[in-house]
Amino acid sequence: MAAGYAAAWLVGIGFGFALSRTNGWRVGTEWEQAMIQWLHAHPLPYLLDLLMLAMPYVGTNLTILPLMIVVGLVLWRKYDQPLIAIQLLVVSIGSLSLNPTMKHLLDRPRPAMFPLRGMWTWTSYPSGHLILTTALYVTVSLMLHETRGWRWPFVATFVIVVLTAYSRVYLAVHWPTDLIGGLLIGVTWLVGTWTAFAKYRRRTHSTDLVV
Repeated sequence: MAAGYAAAWLVGIGFGFALSRTNGWRVGTEWEQAMIQWLHAHPLPYLLDLLMLAMPYVGTNLTILPLMIVVGLVLWRKYDQPLIAIQLLVVSIGSLSLNPTMKHLLDRPRPAMFPLRGMWTWTSYPSGHLILTTALYVTVSLMLHETRGWRWPFVATFVIVVLTAYSRVYLAVHWPTDLIGGLLIGVTWLVGTWTAFAKYRRRTHSTDLVV
């Protein structure tokens, strides 16, 4: 698991460092500027605009981490599923802790093209929302597929990740490459944690068979 965390951090720092060597690091590349300008010129209807303002709350640890603590306690105490509870908390806490060190070290300015709207703090790179939604929601989808055989959570996860990413650029608080960086970090952390906990699940299953 430590290897997965280190890999996610190195992927994020490596991608960010590569971007910082380009002319578009501080002011965005031409295509990033064009995307933000187009979205600003084509505002969504009122209710969809409210949805964009609300989307960040499904991808921030300000709301998700407390929720995972409650869910984890219920899974552990009521359903006797400590491994699942711990995995959800590890993914959430890891997603939260990966973000600030990169923001501090790379210090990319937020877009200054239009007034920033909605939820935003610190610097721009990487997108913590994309780290969390990718790592946590795909983890939940994989768990439900493994235990229940459900596939629809993957569709729901895809919609959440896409809408979250869209909202961050639509609200002009992130450059698109911040989202790419967040996605790469989230996928790496997802693979690292899922692989690590899969080993624990196999060991637990083997012990149960022996008993």
